[in-house]
Amino acid sequence: MSSPRFFIMRHGETVYNAARRLQANHIHTPLSRLGVEQALAMGVALRGMLGTSPKVTLHVSETGRALQTMAMIADVLGLDWFAARRTHDLKEIDMGSWCGRLYDDVEAEIGPIVIADHLLRPAPDGEDYPMIAARLANWLAEVSDAPGDHIVVMHGISSRVLRGMMAGYPVHPDLGAPIAPSLVQGSIALLENGCETVLFGSERGSEHA
Repeated sequence: MSSPRFFIMRHGETVYNAARRLQANHIHTPLSRLGVEQALAMGVALRGMLGTSPKVTLHVSETGRALQTMAMIADVLGLDWFAARRTHDLKEIDMGSWCGRLYDDVEAEIGPIVIADHLLRPAPDGEDYPMIAARLANWLAEVSDAPGDHIVVMHGISSRVLRGMMAGYPVHPDLGAPIAPSLVQGSIALLENGCETVLFGSERGSEHA
């Protein structure tokens, strides 16, 4: 039996991304026009790799922006969006009381929150990187041995931790979790047998969440 393959994707750009505003996981932040185009492009790229109506399992973060992205990908692939397995384990880093605020306003008060390598500084009342890794470990325990292909739509920071865990990237010396390189929104990374290949998009992301 072949090893499971995980196609891990960032959702498309949202109106919050475009406005440089920190997003939350409990409110819907719709895709921008660019984000819609990115979602459709990911669907087209996957169709070129997997064909139409492929036998896959869909997994998606329980957030509006990820669900909207998945809807467009599923439509291009000829798949049932309602069959996607929705979970908060795939959500983005929780930025606490900073959620909904402009990056510039928060940084004017406390200093840089976008730190080296396109990472986010954890909020004092939010989630840190080991906390992200812990919930992703729960998700991996449920799905990592499931055969076949898996399409996963999630977020910038949380996907970097998931890819880091699955591909064996080193633990970040300051943040306490394995972290993979940043990918642009609308990217696709293939994880198989502990190895990562970027299939669509490129390294070095723009905004997060």
